[in-house]
Order: sequence, then structure tokens, then C-alpha cells
Amino acid sequence: MSRTDVGETLREMWETRPSRPRDDRQVAGVAAAIARRYDIDPVLVRVGFVVAAFSGIGAALYIAGWILLPDTPVDPAGPRPNRPRTWLVVALAIAAAVTMGSVFGGNGPDWILPLLAVAGLLYLLHRSRGDRHARAAEAPTVAAPMAAPMAAGPSLVKEPTGAAGSTEPPVNPPAWDPLGAAPFAWDLPEPSPPAEPPPRRLPVTPVTLGLALIAGSATAVIMMVSGTLTLANVAVLCGVVLTVLGAGLVVGAFLRSGRGLIPFALLLSALTWTLVAAPVDRWQGDGYGELVAAPATVGAMQTSYERGAGEIDLDLSKLDLAVQPDGNTNPVRTRISMGAGDVTVRVPPTADLTLTARAGFGDVRFGDQEDGGPDAHVQVIDDLGTDGVRSGRALVIDIDAGLADVEVRRG
Repeated sequence: MSRTDVGETLREMWETRPSRPRDDRQVAGVAAAIARRYDIDPVLVRVGFVVAAFSGIGAALYIAGWILLPDTPVDPAGPRPNRPRTWLVVALAIAAAVTMGSVFGGNGPDWILPLLAVAGLLYLLHRSRGDRHARAAEAPTVAAPMAAPMAAGPSLVKEPTGAAGSTEPPVNPPAWDPLGAAPFAWDLPEPSPPAEPPPRRLPVTPVTLGLALIAGSATAVIMMVSGTLTLANVAVLCGVVLTVLGAGLVVGAFLRSGRGLIPFALLLSALTWTLVAAPVDRWQGDGYGELVAAPATVGAMQTSYERGAGEIDLDLSKLDLAVQPDGNTNPVRTRISMGAGDVTVRVPPTADLTLTARAGFGDVRFGDQEDGGPDAHVQVIDDLGTDGVRSGRALVIDIDAGLADVEVRRG
């Protein structure tokens, strides 16, 4: 495939971009527009936006589609458009705020790779189904036959023949009277055939839920037998069930069924994402509640401070880091682990600090450095403090938190 083919395809994608319909929209009609353009189920597109939201770019992509895809003009004679649901608009606004913070406040590779994946999928979709728009436009229009003037009504009295302006009765009996027993009613219209029953939809939802339950149970049994069923591996079990639900949604999108799987998939996706962002193993610290410590000497400082949930307030501002007469200049190290809660650490103003702070979901701050959202991370290497000179023993702090706010400050 040459560069010319790629450029031509991109130009065609822009020129044939669909309009957002007014009759099948949940928020702004972006998913419905893409689905109609490429002749696929809109549920599949909406699920794609939800999956993209967990990678941090879903809301931004939807807003971009809202801006770039034109709105269908209002037809005064057509039905009134569906107004966006308030809770959906609010949810989209919240997701957009989180997305913008993740995209512009996080690391580049965290959102560039999902964005390239979405662009590649859209490109392949246009290459395989881009002619659906042209086929619909070139489809010949079949003119409806002109309806015959409707008579005032059938008469049960046989009109005399031979008179001027009279109508000759049918010679052959109609299909509904093969024996010719009622010639006076042969001018009645043919009875319409019975209406065909609507096509039966395949039970995608119950079958997929049953398969998901079987897959989850089998995975749990295997993990129990192998001894790997722990709180830290709950995300793996949820991922297996979520994979089965995702496969059911894809199959249901092509069979026009399976929409009942969407609530289960959304709830399980949120749970799985939470377990991955803030692993449960970080919640297995040494107890719960508030931990307050203010060691003044290196001997009084512990090598680790842990809490499953609660608050850790570690005051090291009075810690003596001067080199002792024994000449030990090794760095002073400590580790802080928090499952869910707040972590506050104060360090001496002039201490030589090396800091690594991570949070599965939350905010991490040190001075003018700050990161937030999922996988927040701040790293400081060899910060010399307010005096700007190397002095005393270096202080090395490692903070590992799950669902927490972490703040490290001097003084």
C-alpha cells in the first residue's frame, strides 16, 4: 500500500463523513452516525467508545466526533429529535475532565498507543466497508405503482349488462372462489396474505451470561487448585469474565441482539479497571486507621510504614541526617505502603532527597511537581534541598499507594 493510497483513503473518509442523526442518538448521535455510515450495529460503536474511555481517550474521541461530524438539519415535518439524557451529558462532561487531565498531565505513551489503535481500526473499517455509502446512494429507486381509483364500495346486487356505462362482470372466478359459487361478489378485492411473524432474535444475552459464569467458575477452580487464588489476582478472574462478555457483545452486534449485556459489561469493566489501577494487594497493610510518626533519629525511624486503609502522617522534618562519628554515609531509606487513604510526609528543608511516589489512582505532589489520575507518578532524584549543597546522609523514600492522595513537602 503506497502513501498515495493512504492519502486518498483519508481524503475520502473526510469527504464522506456522516451526519449525526436526530432520531437514534443517546447524547449527540456520534455512534449512530458512524454505525449508519458503515452499516453496523450502533451498540458495537458505543461499546467501542466505552472501552476507549478506560484507556483515557474515549471522552476526547466522542467530543472530537461531536465537533467534526455535522448535525442533521431539522426537518419540520419529521419527528421531534430525542433530547440528550441529562445524566449522560453529565457523565460525558466528567469523563472529559478526567480524560483531559490524563492526556495532558500524564505520560505521552499512555495515550498515544490507544489513539493509534483507534485510528488504525477506523482506517481498516473504512477500507472494508467504505463503499456502503456509495451503494446506498446509487441504489435505484423503484417507483410505486399508481393506485387505481378506489370504488365507493362493492355491491352485492348484480348490475345489468349491456347498458351504456355499465361494467362487465369478471368472466373467470377469483382465486378465493374457485367453484364460482358467489359471482355477485367477484368484484371484491383479493384477501391480503397473513402477516409474517417478526424474526426471532437469538438469545445472545442469556447464553453469554451463562458462558461467562461457567468461565469464571472454571477459572476460580483452577486458581484454587494451583494456589493462585488470592486477592491480588481477583483482577485476572474479572478479566476472564469480561472477555466472555466482550465476545458476546461483538457477536450480538452482528446478530442485532445482546443489548442486555451492556450493563454487566460496564459494571465489570469499572471493577476490573479499579482493581488494576489500585491493586488489592496494596490494601493488605499493617492495620487500618491513622498512623502518626515523627522520628528524630535514624535509629528511631522504621524501614517501612504500612496501612491497608486510613492515613499515614510521617514527620521527618526533625530527622538528624548528619554524619555520625562512625563515618557511616549510607543513605537512610524507608518505604511507605498505603491501600486507600492519604499519605503526608514532611522532610528536612536541607535534606538530600531521592523520592519515588506512585498511586494507582489519586494525586501525587512534591513541591511544584504534581501528577494525578490513574497511575500517578512523581520521581525526584538527588534533590539537594533549600541550601543547594550536598550535606549529611541522603534520604531515600519509596511510596507505593493504591487509591490515595500522596503529598511530600519540605519543612
